[in-house]
Amino acid sequence: MTERSRKVQALWCLLWVVWVIYVGQQIFDVARFNAPWPVWIIRIIPLLLFMPSVARDNLRAVIWLCFVVLFYFISSVELVFAQPSDPVAVIGIIAVVFLFSSATLYIGLRGRELKSTAVKSQNKEGSR
Repeated sequence: MTERSRKVQALWCLLWVVWVIYVGQQIFDVARFNAPWPVWIIRIIPLLLFMPSVARDNLRAVIWLCFVVLFYFISSVELVFAQPSDPVAVIGIIAVVFLFSSATLYIGLRGRELKSTAVKSQNKEGSR
């Protein structure tokens, strides 16, 4: 596995921190209304499904996470419009925007790193 640069490592850490904050916000949002268990599954499981693959640095999983996060963004925007003074809703929209942004930046920078490493290893093999 290719080592991450400092910038990419910082994005990696930011991605995980914001992800945990957003999952926590979702849990708190569901818990405060005493939602039944199917709501918990629908709100939490899609965010947790990608964690093992993202932990293995699978960029395809990060891309899919971005697609799923877009649905959460829609829900967060609706919640902020319905309750603009609710701090949980505001934290949710901020967290989902930071999650999507950090994930897309990570995909771009990490993809370039992996590609340049692959090119360098091919050049080494070709020169032998």
